[in-house]
Amino acid sequence: TAGAAAAGAARPAGSRGFMGGMMGGLLGAGLIGALFGAGLFGGLGGFASILGLLLQVALVVGVVMLVMRLFRGRRQGQPAYAGAAPGQASANANTFARNAAFPMGGGAAAAKPATLPFNPTPGDFQAFEQALIAVNAAWSARDAAALQRLSTPEMARHFAEDHAALQARGWQNETRDVKLEAGDLSEAWHENGQDYATVAMRFSLVDVTRRVADGAVVEGDPAQRITATELWTFVRSAGGTWQLAAIQQTN
Repeated sequence: TAGAAAAGAARPAGSRGFMGGMMGGLLGAGLIGALFGAGLFGGLGGFASILGLLLQVALVVGVVMLVMRLFRGRRQGQPAYAGAAPGQASANANTFARNAAFPMGGGAAAAKPATLPFNPTPGDFQAFEQALIAVNAAWSARDAAALQRLSTPEMARHFAEDHAALQARGWQNETRDVKLEAGDLSEAWHENGQDYATVAMRFSLVDVTRRVADGAVVEGDPAQRITATELWTFVRSAGGTWQLAAIQQTN
């Protein structure tokens, strides 16, 4: 495909919690007793030894509580993200679902200084779907002018390099019957007078690579549709049209 050419669930915490798990493990292994001699409560000589045991147990508990306090402090210091409410998908086929979070500070947004959240409209989602089809058509036709119009200069250069690599092997790749099956907005932001949007698109198509000399198929099946999922990032200047800026494979 044009994109391919261009570039466990979390386990819930136990009900005993962190403190319960740590102290239970210490007691179960007899580690506290090992601190004082022959096993838990073994070799304690009188009241003074009992006081020593209590002091050391209190010391261990104090250290554990200090660690817990530091751990909770770090947890509370993590950046927060603002969620986007579900919205309409593409104006044509309801294939886009706006259910992702927009980073507003920290995390991924740290690499984008002075960014602001941006909310694409249903018309934008329709433009993303149309770009998916148009870019694949231009790629298959080896239409450099169309790819330069549809993508940024850097992305158009990647397409040209990939076309040259295929040509050097005597091959040509073509994609056809591209259909967007589903899409999700991954993130969207405004920076330096430009709007950016990254969308995850799952689409089906026929993807075949042939030998130019005789048309023989070297990769793919012209009679079989395949499904791909890719992250496409788009950019536009104020009042301009969306251009493809990057493609990231997800499978």
